[in-house]
Amino acid sequence: MTAAAKFDVLVIGGGPGGTPAALALAQAGRRVMLVEAGRGLGGTCLFEGCIPSKIFRDVAARRRATARAADFGLRGRGTGAFEIDWRAVQARRHRIISARAEGALQRARRLPSLEVAFGRARLTGPLTATIDAPDARREVNFEHAILATGSVPSRLPIPGANLPGVLTSETLIDIETIPESLALIGGGPIGIEMAQIFASLGSQVTVLEVAPRILLPVDEILAGRLKRRLEADCIAVHTGVEVTSIEDRPQQRRVCYKLGNEVRQVDAAVVAIVAGREPNIAGLGLENTAVRRDRHGVKVDALLQTDATGIYATGDLVGHPMFAHWATAQALAVATHLLGRPAAYPRPETNSAVIFSFPEVGMAGLTEAAARAAGLDVAVAEYDYRGDARAQISGDADGLLRIVYQKTDRRIVGVHALIEGAADLMGEAAVAIASRLTLPQLANTIHPHPTLSEAFVGAARDALAHA
Repeated sequence: MTAAAKFDVLVIGGGPGGTPAALALAQAGRRVMLVEAGRGLGGTCLFEGCIPSKIFRDVAARRRATARAADFGLRGRGTGAFEIDWRAVQARRHRIISARAEGALQRARRLPSLEVAFGRARLTGPLTATIDAPDARREVNFEHAILATGSVPSRLPIPGANLPGVLTSETLIDIETIPESLALIGGGPIGIEMAQIFASLGSQVTVLEVAPRILLPVDEILAGRLKRRLEADCIAVHTGVEVTSIEDRPQQRRVCYKLGNEVRQVDAAVVAIVAGREPNIAGLGLENTAVRRDRHGVKVDALLQTDATGIYATGDLVGHPMFAHWATAQALAVATHLLGRPAAYPRPETNSAVIFSFPEVGMAGLTEAAARAAGLDVAVAEYDYRGDARAQISGDADGLLRIVYQKTDRRIVGVHALIEGAADLMGEAAVAIASRLTLPQLANTIHPHPTLSEAFVGAARDALAHA
């Protein structure tokens, strides 16, 4: 039998929670094996998540823009309408994804101490694993391991959930045609993004959410305003529902649900369950180690080390928040720690994120409700984009910026925005929170005009003037 190969670090998972760590460790001279079970490096974010959905969103945004061309003084000849070539859209998606995956693989292969293996890794002991590749099985030994296998779509215990044609967030990405009607079970970030994308592309969309409101972690005021935007776009949104079954019907599916004591149903050509994701622990061989896990994911300490000495876990595998950039920050922190250097581990209270709705929702730090729940005495500085020059020029000024700050020292602890372009504001917001900036410091900065970022200064000055 061939002797087991020895590595300093075994990284299981080639997504944003694994690849950055593998690259950083190999660049520092460590001998690393990176194992990926999928079709390439990039993980769910690249192949089934944030990148494909944003490609679709870009198509939807352009279609929305053409529908409003007359508002900007543009007059087309003929009908002025554009037909959607969905096959071309999907082909473009494949080109972008393939190019990004190939680029990541080439970067990895340029590092002589990094070996990339495509196959399934299974832990067989405290410091051993098997790699099942398409052509062979290998045994490996390691000093440390980083588990970064990500997450999979949650499957709800609904009768009929496994019917053919009932999709997940991942299989919805591969849909071959734009459905005439679409029922989405789940009003979280994935559900809301997909609802607006497909509604903009011509689908009749219904959203069913079990929680009392959509986008539960999002600032409540912004989530309420976005819900009104969905309804203005003829998207039916029902919250506080209990989905009881999914039934097969000719050419469509029927979703039965309860809203209070009322029994309702909605028929749709396509039904997709988009009610979040759960850690992907299947086949990892955790039972052969001291690694503990529960329904939220693999248990880790403050250094992201599991109960098995030398084995770490990152990203979606350890539970919420499930964001690609969060997983990357964790991966780089673990790599730094393994190199014996002081590591800056990410903290939830300084995390930032974006929901790519229409308009976008940007989030950084704590919401007002979360800050109060944490015992902080806070106030909120607001900026209404209806009076903003840049927002007026763009033709979509229905937005709001909310800055959460402590009353005592006026330190900024949260920034939340609903405006098209909010994604590009969150970098500055994240810096402000991580740097512990105060409202007066923000008020004294100079921002270019006309830009959406002027809202930071406007909100801060207005709050200070009324303090």
